[in-house]
Amino acid sequence: MAGASLVHLIILAIFVIAVATPIATILKRLGFSPWWVILFLLPIVNLIGLWVLSRARWPNLPAA
Repeated sequence: MAGASLVHLIILAIFVIAVATPIATILKRLGFSPWWVILFLLPIVNLIGLWVLSRARWPNLPAA
C-alpha cells in the first residue's frame, strides 16, 4: 500500500507541474507573477483569480 500511495503522489506532482507551467507562462505574458498559479490549485480562490484575469489587458503592453 505504501508504494502505491508514493506512485500516486509522484503522478500528481507531474500532473500539477504539467498544468502549472503553461499557466505560469500565460501569467508572465499578462504581467502577473507566476506565483498566481497557486491560486488555481484552490477550489474557490481560482474562480476569483479567473475573474481578475478576465479583466486584465491582453497582452500587457507598456503605455506609449
